[in-house]
Amino acid sequence: MNLWKKTIAFVCISVMMMIFSACGDTTNVQTQTDQTDNATPEEIVATVISNLEKAESMKSLIVAESDMTTADTTSVGSTQAEVTTIYSPLSMEISTISNLEKTPLITYVQEKDGIATTYMEYAGQWMEQSVETNIAIDSLQMYDTRENAVLFLKNAQDWKVVSAEENNMILEGTLSADALKTVVEDTKSLQVMGMAGLTEEYYEGVSDTTITLTVDTATQLPIRYAVDLSNTLEVLMNNVTSTFSSSDAQNPPQKTTVNQYTFTVECSDINEIKKVEIPQEVLNNAVDLEKQIENISIPTGENGEELAVE
Repeated sequence: MNLWKKTIAFVCISVMMMIFSACGDTTNVQTQTDQTDNATPEEIVATVISNLEKAESMKSLIVAESDMTTADTTSVGSTQAEVTTIYSPLSMEISTISNLEKTPLITYVQEKDGIATTYMEYAGQWMEQSVETNIAIDSLQMYDTRENAVLFLKNAQDWKVVSAEENNMILEGTLSADALKTVVEDTKSLQVMGMAGLTEEYYEGVSDTTITLTVDTATQLPIRYAVDLSNTLEVLMNNVTSTFSSSDAQNPPQKTTVNQYTFTVECSDINEIKKVEIPQEVLNNAVDLEKQIENISIPTGENGEELAVE
């Protein structure tokens, strides 16, 4: 009887080993899910950051929505960008559109031997410009979802789980006023509103804000993160206006009330993008931007001085 029980146990273990061997990914997913169930919010976010830093490619949908009032005039805006990125060598497709535009603006980036060539359409003509890769990345920082997500998550604190479902978990963290001074500038999250490259004094009066993170519990990768930057944008705009306004004490500058400014990023297809296709038409017709600038004729005066062009 004991021999029979041992034999049955051995067979069961063998079958289980075969199943797990055949489904290696499933085992890993189950392990990660168990780890998420037992981890603290801070540990979950740390794992998401670690996994995200290793990402080789991804897609993202970046949406900025604004609602502002100045002098009884309200303006509502929305800008979104669909971004596909392979990180090494760098290859990107960026499609941006706002509520004021009818057609999207397409940008492609392709790196070779440490030089990134950017292709942009301007007035119906494709232009190309080649610079060192780090310079190209810096100019397109607000579209670098991997880097920006890591910066936001690393700078947030006091994480807590607000809801947990079978396949995902939603956490909330706090971005302190001090952290916002750094992370907003480094991610260029307010560049679309013209608020980028500002020094620390313009952030005086900014309040803490909330970041919301949705995590795939199987992969422990981000599905979505959102940041409310309403107060940050309002303070920056009014501080900039006060600094450069010529108004006096009797005629103070008009203040702007930001009813809403939310920055939301949805992440997908992480590590699944194999190639970013640049249409052959773009490659064939793109004009070198630097050569175009060099060929521009600047009128000169009798003594060779450059004349202003109206």
